[in-house]
Amino acid sequence: MYIGEIIKSYREQHNMTVEEFANKSNLSQAEITQLEELFQSDGTTPHPVAMRQIKAIAEAIEQPIPIIMNLISADQEIVVNVVAESDQPHAK
Repeated sequence: MYIGEIIKSYREQHNMTVEEFANKSNLSQAEITQLEELFQSDGTTPHPVAMRQIKAIAEAIEQPIPIIMNLISADQEIVVNVVAESDQPHAK
Protein backbone atom coordinates (compact mmCIF):
# COMPACT_ATOMS: atom_id res chain seq x y z
CA MET A 1 0.00 0.00 0.00
CA TYR A 2 1.29 3.45 -0.83
CA ILE A 3 1.06 6.36 1.61
CA GLY A 4 -1.34 8.12 -0.77
CA GLU A 5 -3.75 5.19 -0.51
CA ILE A 6 -3.59 5.41 3.28
CA ILE A 7 -4.39 9.12 3.14
CA LYS A 8 -7.21 8.75 0.62
CA SER A 9 -8.79 5.85 2.51
CA TYR A 10 -8.73 7.85 5.75
CA ARG A 11 -10.17 10.93 4.05
CA GLU A 12 -12.99 8.93 2.47
CA GLN A 13 -13.84 7.16 5.73
CA HIS A 14 -14.00 10.53 7.51
CA ASN A 15 -15.59 12.50 4.65
CA MET A 16 -12.65 14.90 4.53
CA THR A 17 -11.47 17.05 1.65
CA VAL A 18 -7.81 17.33 0.71
CA GLU A 19 -7.83 20.79 2.28
CA GLU A 20 -9.24 19.48 5.57
CA PHE A 21 -6.68 16.68 5.74
CA ALA A 22 -3.88 19.09 4.85
CA ASN A 23 -4.94 21.35 7.72
CA LYS A 24 -5.19 18.42 10.13
CA SER A 25 -1.76 17.08 9.16
CA ASN A 26 -0.04 20.48 8.78
CA LEU A 27 1.05 19.45 5.29
CA SER A 28 0.26 21.43 2.16
CA GLN A 29 -2.61 20.55 -0.15
CA ALA A 30 -0.02 20.11 -2.90
CA GLU A 31 1.84 17.49 -0.84
CA ILE A 32 -1.36 15.56 -0.11
CA THR A 33 -2.49 15.72 -3.74
CA GLN A 34 0.91 14.56 -4.99
CA LEU A 35 1.03 11.62 -2.57
CA GLU A 36 -2.52 10.60 -3.49
CA GLU A 37 -1.54 10.61 -7.19
CA LEU A 38 0.70 7.66 -6.22
CA PHE A 39 3.04 7.63 -9.22
CA GLN A 40 5.44 10.10 -10.78
CA SER A 41 5.02 11.15 -14.42
CA ASP A 42 6.61 7.91 -15.67
CA GLY A 43 3.56 6.08 -14.36
CA THR A 44 5.54 3.39 -12.55
CA THR A 45 7.69 5.08 -9.91
CA PRO A 46 5.85 5.91 -6.67
CA HIS A 47 6.24 9.44 -5.32
CA PRO A 48 8.78 9.38 -2.49
CA VAL A 49 7.54 10.22 0.98
CA ALA A 50 9.58 12.07 3.59
CA MET A 51 9.78 10.95 7.21
CA ARG A 52 8.40 14.34 8.25
CA GLN A 53 5.35 13.63 6.07
CA ILE A 54 4.93 10.14 7.54
CA LYS A 55 5.11 11.62 11.05
CA ALA A 56 2.51 14.29 10.20
CA ILE A 57 0.20 11.74 8.57
CA ALA A 58 0.55 9.31 11.47
CA GLU A 59 -0.37 12.06 13.93
CA ALA A 60 -3.32 13.19 11.79
CA ILE A 61 -4.79 9.69 11.55
CA GLU A 62 -3.85 8.88 15.16
CA GLN A 63 -1.71 5.85 14.35
CA PRO A 64 1.81 5.10 15.59
CA ILE A 65 4.56 5.71 13.04
CA PRO A 66 5.65 2.02 13.05
CA ILE A 67 2.13 0.97 12.00
CA ILE A 68 2.22 3.40 9.07
CA MET A 69 5.76 2.30 8.14
CA ASN A 70 4.65 -1.34 8.05
CA LEU A 71 1.78 -0.47 5.69
CA ILE A 72 3.95 1.37 3.15
CA SER A 73 4.97 -0.68 0.11
CA ALA A 74 8.62 -1.63 -0.10
CA ASP A 75 8.96 0.10 -3.48
CA GLN A 76 7.94 3.53 -2.13
CA GLU A 77 11.07 5.50 -1.34
CA ILE A 78 11.21 6.99 2.16
CA VAL A 79 13.35 10.12 2.39
CA VAL A 80 15.18 10.80 5.63
CA ASN A 81 16.84 14.18 5.97
CA VAL A 82 19.77 14.11 8.36
CA VAL A 83 20.73 17.39 9.95
CA ALA A 84 24.34 17.85 10.97
CA GLU A 85 24.86 18.45 14.67
CA SER A 86 26.58 21.74 13.82
CA ASP A 87 23.38 22.90 12.09
CA GLN A 88 21.32 22.43 15.24
CA PRO A 89 21.50 25.54 17.44
CA HIS A 90 20.33 23.63 20.52
CA ALA A 91 23.20 21.13 20.17
CA LYS A 92 25.87 23.77 20.80
